Amino acid sequence: GQLDTTCHAFVGETVVLPCTTTPPGELTLSRSMLYWQIGTKLVHFFQNGQDSLKGQDEKFRGRTSLFLDQMKHGNLSLKISNVQLWDDAEYSCIYRQTENHQTKKSTIKLNVSGK
Repeated sequence: GQLDTTCHAFVGETVVLPCTTTPPGELTLSRSMLYWQIGTKLVHFFQNGQDSLKGQDEKFRGRTSLFLDQMKHGNLSLKISNVQLWDDAEYSCIYRQTENHQTKKSTIKLNVSGK
C-alpha cells in the first residue's frame, strides 16, 4: 500500500483528510459503503446513504463527519474536529459499491503536532 497523501494538523484544530473517487455520473449512495479506518479500527462508516457509527472507535465519537452533500459527486473526504495527538496515524479510505463490488482504497497519513 503506497501513501496517497500526507496531512498536517495541530492539536485542537479541524483537519480534512482528502479522498475522492471519480465516478462516471453520480455515485449511488444508497448502494455504497465507505470505510475510514486506522488498521482495523473503525474511524467512520457510511452505508445505505447514511452514517453508521455503532462500531466506531470511541476515541473518534462525535468528532468525525463526511461531506454528505458532496459525496455523490465523489468527495469521500473525512473531517476530524478537535484533533488529538493520538489521531496521528495512517488512515485508509475504502469505498465499495454494493452491486459490482468495485473497491477503491487510498491511504492518507495524518501528522499531528502539539501546540
